[in-house]
Amino acid sequence: MCAADFKSACGKAGLALIIIFAARCIADAAAWLIGTVMSGCDSQIVSSVQSLSSIIILYGLAIAVTARVFGYRFDKTVYKKPKRLGKAISWFVPMYGAGQIANIIVLAVSFLLIHNQSAVEDTLTPIVSSGTGSGAWYLAFLFIQMVILAPLFEEYWFRGVIQTSLMPYGNGFAILVSALCFGMAHGNIHQFCYTFIVGICLGYVRYATGSIMPTTIMHAMFNSIAAIAVVAVKTDTFVTAMSKVQKGNPVTSGEEAYLTVLMIYIVLVLIIALVGMGAAIGKLKNNRLYRPVNNYPELSKKQKFAAIAKNPIFIVGFLACTAYIIVVMII
Repeated sequence: MCAADFKSACGKAGLALIIIFAARCIADAAAWLIGTVMSGCDSQIVSSVQSLSSIIILYGLAIAVTARVFGYRFDKTVYKKPKRLGKAISWFVPMYGAGQIANIIVLAVSFLLIHNQSAVEDTLTPIVSSGTGSGAWYLAFLFIQMVILAPLFEEYWFRGVIQTSLMPYGNGFAILVSALCFGMAHGNIHQFCYTFIVGICLGYVRYATGSIMPTTIMHAMFNSIAAIAVVAVKTDTFVTAMSKVQKGNPVTSGEEAYLTVLMIYIVLVLIIALVGMGAAIGKLKNNRLYRPVNNYPELSKKQKFAAIAKNPIFIVGFLACTAYIIVVMII
């Protein structure tokens, strides 16, 4: 391999970003069209159809096109059981803490500088979620979407197709590009920072274990924390109880118990986040197992950075995704 090969890899990375941008635009257009055509239908049915269309476009179509661009064919070895599965899963807490550090910074900027009151909601919004709902079947679909579908498809897309294809050009390069694509695919600044940091961590685990099995499991664990909270606040019980609290009316014993359990859950999540932040800092100071080896020494880091920064396809893809995020933030 030579410098020309690395430039080609940079171009493919740019095409991956362009695919993400196009897929999100198509998914948004499809959601708008479905909402217009089904304007007289139940909101939960409309939201479910919109989410289903987004899943097909963002996961089915986008992954297929990305694999074609990278010349990647399905390889079941990416799901092999790693020797250090337990060691990899043990990184969940520090990874969660690292992501929350990024979250806190973005939320602070949103509240203090931009005065964005919907920052927390935007941070918890799943990649293919469209609309709201409170029916049991809708909430079940939302939970499955966040905890099962998203980890399976996203890990195959980013740590499978993209990172695996780019590893011959440098493990660090592959990890950073897959993490960048992972963040951009979520389509908003609040999730981008969190998923970019978590994406780097997952990329290290994928490299160290040689498998996306642990990253899929950890991804599901990350999403389950948010999914439980999102589903909990969308139930009729929570909505009714909060309405009574805001109006100063007494709540039933069942509603009080529900709110108490939810508060305990939130406190536990905060404790995990705080412990994780400390653990993340400690891991960064002593990280040997997950430090990737430079398997593409033909180019220095400076030369690689220059090749990426000067690649027109990568620049177009990066600017397109960035513009999408900015537009979403403005509107």
